[in-house]
Amino acid sequence: MRINPKLYHVADEVTPFETQNIGEKKIELFYMDDFEGVKEEFINKGQFAAWSSEDGINYRIFFEKGYYEVTKTLYSEKINTIWVSFWDKTDSISKKFSRYILFPIMGVSILVCLLSGLIKPYGNYIAIGVLVLAFIAMIVCNTMTKKKIMEENNNSRKQIVDALGQKGFDDLISKQKEYMDEYYNNLYPEEEVEDVEETEETKEVETVEEVKEETTVEEETVVEEKQEEKVGE
Repeated sequence: MRINPKLYHVADEVTPFETQNIGEKKIELFYMDDFEGVKEEFINKGQFAAWSSEDGINYRIFFEKGYYEVTKTLYSEKINTIWVSFWDKTDSISKKFSRYILFPIMGVSILVCLLSGLIKPYGNYIAIGVLVLAFIAMIVCNTMTKKKIMEENNNSRKQIVDALGQKGFDDLISKQKEYMDEYYNNLYPEEEVEDVEETEETKEVETVEEVKEETTVEEETVVEEKQEEKVGE
């Protein structure tokens, strides 16, 4: 299965810091930090780890270095075996969709459109109708395919939880979130300062409004008291 093939070739002449062999599959691990522009590209997408492959046999995973040091258990050979199996199943599902659904629908649609030119005066309407039906059918099938892939993804995650234990898995996910939050907080400190300043300005505005409201209430009370004195006279 092809996964980020351009990223895969970035490390063609670079020695990985770790290599894992899973049957006939090979997984090479690299740090994003060692490649110009790679870290920025994926960190901006919220990805601290990125899989890549060109043939579904040889894989390369690129990590933000600090992230890997915190979550390396999630990328051990045992866990990566589960993910490689997931990629294989995803590839199989995608190929079945193309072979048994996408290509036949496209073939039939093209054939009907060509033949519709011989049917007058309704040929154009038939061609349009067939194209619309083909489009709807592909959307439905694509949705079903994505659903199937999501089911496989959930199954893989369950296998990982079983392999690590629920507590071990939860601890790793907690560390993962803490590291990512801290990373982005350090990456964008100016935005936090601006947010604080905006919050303080908002509080000042609210305080001024509250003072105005209190002053208005006091003035209304004085007016009411004067009116009552006049009535008493």
